Amino acid sequence: MVGGAAALFCAATIPSAEVVILDLERVRSDAQALDLAHATAFWGHDRVHAGDWSAATDADIVVVTAGAGVKAGQTRLDLAQTNAVILDDIADRIAPVAATAIWIVATNPCDALAAHLRVRLSSAPERIISRGTTLDTARLRALLSPRLGVAAPAIEAYVIGEHGESALVHWSGASVAGMPLELFLSRVGRQLGPASRDFLLRSVHTAAAAIKEGKGATYYGIGSAVARICHAIVHDSNAILSVGVVHPEVEGVSDVCVSLPMLIDSRGAHLVAYPELTADEHVALRASASVVKEATDSIARPLPEASTRRGTRRP
Repeated sequence: MVGGAAALFCAATIPSAEVVILDLERVRSDAQALDLAHATAFWGHDRVHAGDWSAATDADIVVVTAGAGVKAGQTRLDLAQTNAVILDDIADRIAPVAATAIWIVATNPCDALAAHLRVRLSSAPERIISRGTTLDTARLRALLSPRLGVAAPAIEAYVIGEHGESALVHWSGASVAGMPLELFLSRVGRQLGPASRDFLLRSVHTAAAAIKEGKGATYYGIGSAVARICHAIVHDSNAILSVGVVHPEVEGVSDVCVSLPMLIDSRGAHLVAYPELTADEHVALRASASVVKEATDSIARPLPEASTRRGTRRP
């Protein structure tokens, strides 16, 4: 569903793009492509189709959405190892025929998997992109919009760090209509205290669970986030998005993939300037980077036998 949503948003927002859908079960990718072809026909786009692995030849962008979800009793580290196997299989099939592609990893845990993929492909860091906190940032701005009384695009506030529970909001760098957030709040007579900010971050973290409880899965938001990244690459737009790449060092944690505001162009994702942080934000970002580093390192280690049976937790 995430792959289908991403394909639809890409077709709708990048009319020149050829969108190819791959799946282990060809009947499923054929059906998805047929459905999308009917949807995009209204907008004059006729370049969505399914294919086998050879259809990825000379691809400019490869988006990975395949993967298992967390099962009862599984830890996040268990999931990293399970989905790394799936990612490795995809990379082994596609990398030889799309050697210059930029990869976008949407499968969770996306940060650890992107770091794993960069090593496996011996790629330049900017060409292996975790979709990271792109969607988290969109959720934050959507929640802030009614509280601040302005449209979401007028809000410049980023969720940074891990795509997960350890993520943080870069409140000290937030701005609205070109003004620092605090100045904007004082001038419009609104308040956004610590309790409200904590609630907003919790709401960002729990949004996916709320959506899944209501309709079983979340895919439009993630699909749109992926398409936004693709759009920035295809159009070489120098957009700033909160995506993850492997950084040499973040808050003392080396070789770790976390999201920061990154410039996206035709060459991939680049850190233009490290954000100014408060003391508390430094501590929180270091903790978040450590969580991702642990998950990344776990991929190279075999699962203890107990964790492979009936989804039991590791000791």
